[in-house]
Amino acid sequence: MEAGSARVGGVRLEGGGGWVTGLWGVWFGLGLLKFGNPVIMEKFVERPSEWLEWVLSPWPVAYAYVCAVVVLGVTWVRGRGGRWPGPGWLLALPALWFGWQCLSALVTVDGALTRLTLPHFAVCVVSFYAGAVCLGRWTTLRGAWAWVTAALLAVVLYGVDQRFRGLPETREFILQHEAAHWRDFPEDERRKWEQAGTLIRTPEGWRAHPKLLEKAQSLRISSTLFYPNTLAAALLLFSPVVLWALGTTDRLTPAARAFSVATVGGGVVACLYWSGSKAGWLVALGLAFLVFWVRPWPARVRAWVLAWVLGSGLALFAVRYAGFFERGAPSVAARLDYWRAAWLTAWEHPLLGTGPGTFQRPYEQIKPPEAEMARLAHNDYLQQASDSGWPGALFYTVWVVGLLVRTGRLVRRRPDREVFYIWLGLVAWAVQSLVEFSLYIPALAWPAFGLAGWLLAAVENRSTGAAGRT
Repeated sequence: MEAGSARVGGVRLEGGGGWVTGLWGVWFGLGLLKFGNPVIMEKFVERPSEWLEWVLSPWPVAYAYVCAVVVLGVTWVRGRGGRWPGPGWLLALPALWFGWQCLSALVTVDGALTRLTLPHFAVCVVSFYAGAVCLGRWTTLRGAWAWVTAALLAVVLYGVDQRFRGLPETREFILQHEAAHWRDFPEDERRKWEQAGTLIRTPEGWRAHPKLLEKAQSLRISSTLFYPNTLAAALLLFSPVVLWALGTTDRLTPAARAFSVATVGGGVVACLYWSGSKAGWLVALGLAFLVFWVRPWPARVRAWVLAWVLGSGLALFAVRYAGFFERGAPSVAARLDYWRAAWLTAWEHPLLGTGPGTFQRPYEQIKPPEAEMARLAHNDYLQQASDSGWPGALFYTVWVVGLLVRTGRLVRRRPDREVFYIWLGLVAWAVQSLVEFSLYIPALAWPAFGLAGWLLAAVENRSTGAAGRT
């Protein structure tokens, strides 16, 4: 038996990470940089045509599927012979959920949207099983975190550049063209912008859509992700375990570790703040609460730390978003419209819904005339009910909650370990999915499913006394 390995139930568990976990890290990191758009908006992502576009622009989801096939195929081959961890019902739910998506696809109201969504869901489910059965043979994913750290740092740096250079320049560009009624804007570009709904033809000339002008006045960053709230979700999913990896690596001196954690952590907090994500900030405070709550500190010390963290965080939230609430919290009102539409659609189509990825079709018919159009429900659980009926929503919701509860019971006892920080990121992903659409973004959904599978395997193996020996 190799050093750093153990046997459980006749299956060898390997430590040290290795090149397979590194491959997953490359996959996760590439997703953060290139595959941060919802799959149903694929038509708006153009194939890069020159090297600078390959570096700076998002890539079509077809390239993401190629990456997924390579990584998952290698993992299945290299990790074959793994054991199925956890209770059968928890392992069966993702397959039942995807099977129900396939049934729902037979009655979809928009075949094009469903054809974009269904392969994405297939990768999600395969990622979970690959993580649980094959990747679960490795007792640590430390080999992945160097790559994810590099990608997360690139996201942070891109966000800083966007905040202080990119967004101000974009705002000036839009306002200058708006003042000239876009007369000096290339005709072919005008047509593209009109098709995307960002330019409107009027008797006086071309005008920017009011939403475009509103965004031009905003300094909310999104970095390499789809929009600001997607950036917040990515930071919350990955930063807990990345900061743990930086703080515990033996390849840096203690001073270098402290500097790395402070630098990356400070960048993450700054980008989360500049994203303007209200839900993201509150979820981050919840994660901070969990981190300090499970610490084996004296009760009085823990109470003072928690009071300071939550008090300062909530105070900053109140100051940062005072104007938002004075305007009547418009995004909250918009989400209530989306959720109402999803709820009504689910009751009109309770068994199979309207088809995977099709929320926008019934919403077009239900929404108030003055309401903004939306392609996704901004609540993954409700959208499952709208798109695939109540059974689809039940399978998915029970799986998410059941997995987090089962694994959380054990990882909270070891707050210094990798599994706890992966669990924290998954909790953030699941909670923010109540107000966002992270399930439909490859950069978030594929890692979340894969990490959920590995976490389940790691926790079940630890419960037998074998996992964690690295």
